[in-house]
Amino acid sequence: MTIHQIHLLRNFITNRSSYPIILISLFFILLIGYFLTWPIVMYDTDLWYHLSGGKYFWQNGTIVRDAFFSFITPSKSWYNYYWLFQVIVYKVFQWAGYYGLIILRGLLYPLTACFICLFFVRRHENRTGQLLGLFLFVSCTVVILNRELLVRPHLFSYLFIIIFLYILEFRRDRIWILPLLGIFWSNVHGIEYPVMFLIVFAYLAEIYWWQIRKIQTIEDSGKKTKWLMISVFYTIFLTPGVIELVQTPFGVSFQSAAYQNLYVAELRPIPVNNFFVFDISSVKGFISSLQNLIVILTVISFLAGLWKRKLRISHAFLFIGALMLLLKHYRFTYEFTLLSIPILRSFMGSLAKKDRIPPRVFAVALPVVVLIVPLVVFHSEFANRPAYPFSQANLPTGIVRFLNQNASGGNILNEANTGGYLPWALSPGFKIFMDMQMTIFSDTDFATAQSAFSDVNAFKMFTQRYDPSFISVSLHRSGFNKIVSTESRFVPVFFDHAELLYVNKDKLADLARKYELKVINPFHYREMPYEELGEDVLNSTFSEAMRIYNQDPTNYSVNHILASILIVRKQYDQALSHAEMIIRHYPEQSHGYALKGDAFFGMERYAEAVCLYEKAMNMGQTSKIEKVYWNLHVAYVKLKKYKKAYVLLYKYVNPFSPNADYKDIYQLGMSAASVGKEKEAVKFLEIAKMKVPPADAEYGEKIEKNLLMLKSDLK
Repeated sequence: MTIHQIHLLRNFITNRSSYPIILISLFFILLIGYFLTWPIVMYDTDLWYHLSGGKYFWQNGTIVRDAFFSFITPSKSWYNYYWLFQVIVYKVFQWAGYYGLIILRGLLYPLTACFICLFFVRRHENRTGQLLGLFLFVSCTVVILNRELLVRPHLFSYLFIIIFLYILEFRRDRIWILPLLGIFWSNVHGIEYPVMFLIVFAYLAEIYWWQIRKIQTIEDSGKKTKWLMISVFYTIFLTPGVIELVQTPFGVSFQSAAYQNLYVAELRPIPVNNFFVFDISSVKGFISSLQNLIVILTVISFLAGLWKRKLRISHAFLFIGALMLLLKHYRFTYEFTLLSIPILRSFMGSLAKKDRIPPRVFAVALPVVVLIVPLVVFHSEFANRPAYPFSQANLPTGIVRFLNQNASGGNILNEANTGGYLPWALSPGFKIFMDMQMTIFSDTDFATAQSAFSDVNAFKMFTQRYDPSFISVSLHRSGFNKIVSTESRFVPVFFDHAELLYVNKDKLADLARKYELKVINPFHYREMPYEELGEDVLNSTFSEAMRIYNQDPTNYSVNHILASILIVRKQYDQALSHAEMIIRHYPEQSHGYALKGDAFFGMERYAEAVCLYEKAMNMGQTSKIEKVYWNLHVAYVKLKKYKKAYVLLYKYVNPFSPNADYKDIYQLGMSAASVGKEKEAVKFLEIAKMKVPPADAEYGEKIEKNLLMLKSDLK
């Protein structure tokens, strides 16, 4: 590189206008990179019922209008307000599978972020305006981050909200685009039409206000703008059912599913005092604090505008509408954030009239705001990446494979939360009770399904009415085992990491006889102390697990069971293959690493075991029953890393806890002694001595002997 080129590069980097552009470009590179490398994960199962609806459209040439996948009676009909999204998302999936969905998501979110950036990062005359603008841009983009991970119709709605606002604020010459977008929006996510109407009404009201007050003359171009905006209201008529569409937001909220806020987390109202909670001790707390900051700044902007009489009519209407949404449901925090952008930008302009930030502070603060903070957020939110491009975690994928292989169809009493996945993945002969499409199903339907899993009387009423062929229940419902035992016709036959499948032996006797689980308790297999089981029970458990494994080799649960038993039997090489199977298909789960660590521990490969145990613990696995921290402590000792061993035990063994075991406290004391902490060791051993039961004389003698030795050393 020549001296001339070096000078040109230096001038480019130090130029005040190019510096933010470089940082913004790097921000978008980070954002796109993280989004494209993050797989499709089950946050909810809405994606799959959208895929089912799209598949129905392309196969039948008509929009889904009834619950074709459900056996509920009477049958349900509804208005499919997101039909066009289903058409698009299925075709994308058909062309490129889950990779295509990742690309779609990775396109819509950066586009939304780009328009947010254009809002805040415009021509600012000073450094204060630039820094405030970039801070608000990054804040708004980060706040909607987690919501943008879900491939659902709101991805389009959020993009259209910010495009509408941008055009009406800055590019009235492009206003002819709005009616076209309105048609698309009304069909891709029609239930959001009130937000579209709010935006257009806010700016229309402002135009008419200017006209009445003669603040702005309505020329021919102004009349054209006004009529193009009015035409947006008529775009809902270009939908398959305008009357049903108009009724949908109010029918769902106030009639069929009026109590969703009691069982759908995102529809719960936000207590007002939550907006004053700021917690930056975790990334999730930081994101929540940013959201609260945006809310408070928006309220201040509104009040300051009123006080100074500089509040625009459009911004006032947007704020009032956004506030009404915010106070209704938690889910509307994202709409509030986007609708608040115009008033925030206006308020930011008033704050930035004087350049209060020194050049050196500006040069340091800018990369912190635009790069370092987002990088920390992205690194945390996208840690422990699941299997790519699609993660099976929390989905009943094993049960789906079992049913498709062994049955031609039947009615399934299912978990509503995973119900969206089942019709997509199962063959057409199967029908479920319900999913979480609450425009189709009612509060009563949800209560019926939930109660059937938790109340014996509700379960009997359900089975008497519908007589299902199968029941698929979450492994978190351990109490269901007692409920289902009142109906002997239902026997457990298969389970994966998410759910347990029962079959009605009165309808499918051969299937029940061939695959009935008689030994394994799927609700408690993780807590099972396999080393304490007798050989007969181990053999029976191993045989049942192998039967499932032969049908479903990637099954998380049976690989966990098989690896655990093989470790007890000291067949470590075979255990490694099952642990590695879990890691390959469920890399975000800690148990695979812990089990692999156990195998290496048994093989006395302590250094490799330490790496795996540390990874498992960093992922949150600290339960004593899984012995991760205990084996890690022993591995440290074997490697003569005594200080690490003591620090680890001191963190996880609290000698003053009423639940602390005397053996653990003894080991803590001896570990303290190994690093020269004799006083602590004596104290811990004295506490352990108090807890030793009379029956364990051997341990009592051991503690007494070491206590005497340590006390003599202290003298």
